[in-house]
Amino acid sequence: MINKKFKMEKKGMSEVVTTILMVGLVLALIAIVWNVINNMVSSQIHETEACFGNFDKITINRAYTCYNLPTNETYFSINVEDINLDEIFIVIGSKGVTNSIILSSTITNITGVTNYEDNSSGVIAPAANHGKTYIYAGLKTAPDYIRISPVISGEKCQQSDSFENIEACSSYD
Repeated sequence: MINKKFKMEKKGMSEVVTTILMVGLVLALIAIVWNVINNMVSSQIHETEACFGNFDKITINRAYTCYNLPTNETYFSINVEDINLDEIFIVIGSKGVTNSIILSSTITNITGVTNYEDNSSGVIAPAANHGKTYIYAGLKTAPDYIRISPVISGEKCQQSDSFENIEACSSYD
């Protein structure tokens, strides 16, 4: 009779150990899944924080954006409100050809891009609360569109502005 009682207690003990092991395994799996999800969400939050609230603060100034027919040059003007940018990513498309320009916060020589004010080749993105006009000589025809996207805190944000149906300039410089 003592043997029977001992066997029953032993059987009960293995069920407790199994239950504890199962609970430990479930907790370990929850910790792993939480860590993976937390890392994915954290990286998305960083990108969202950099770009949040800045959608309409980088715009194309339509009054100074046009195509100069005699010289085959595109004049485009960008206004930046009260934010600090790393870069501005610009896409200019014409007749199925797409050209990309990256204006950074430091003076850079970009093939085909000059400053409108003095026709110098060292270009820089507009500072906060400023605007700047550029000349782009990389197209043989009038552009179909110009699109801009800011890069803020190392994150490329969604397109902030676009301009289609760019007209010919009314006066030529």
